[in-house]
Amino acid sequence: MKNFTVDPELEKNSYFITDLELSKVYIKNDKENPWFVLIPKKMHATELMDLTHEEQCILMEEITMVSDFLKNFYKPSKLNVGALGNMVRQLHIHVIARYENDRAWPQALWGTTPSQIFEEVELENIRSNFQDFVE
Repeated sequence: MKNFTVDPELEKNSYFITDLELSKVYIKNDKENPWFVLIPKKMHATELMDLTHEEQCILMEEITMVSDFLKNFYKPSKLNVGALGNMVRQLHIHVIARYENDRAWPQALWGTTPSQIFEEVELENIRSNFQDFVE
């Protein structure tokens, strides 16, 4: 994990939340649909199969942890979890809170623009709540 860097495209319109055992966790700047991105800290990983079996298990635990946090704090109608990588090759997993009345339901949120973004105090609250939740 030494010299690991996050693709700048993943950091665009996102805020760092924390480091987990395997992944860096970011949140997209979308207050309407809280949208986390987990980026495994493994150089040159582009596909899930680029992770060892142990790393895949850790990643699944981290996805579950983020999903549980979203479910408990944001009460979504549905959680979307996906690893596409068409625009950014670096392996990353999206975990998105969806609501039946959100701006794109039932379609994908990709390519839509949120009408509400986070203020710094809200981001600090998310970081704090997430840290408390995972400890």
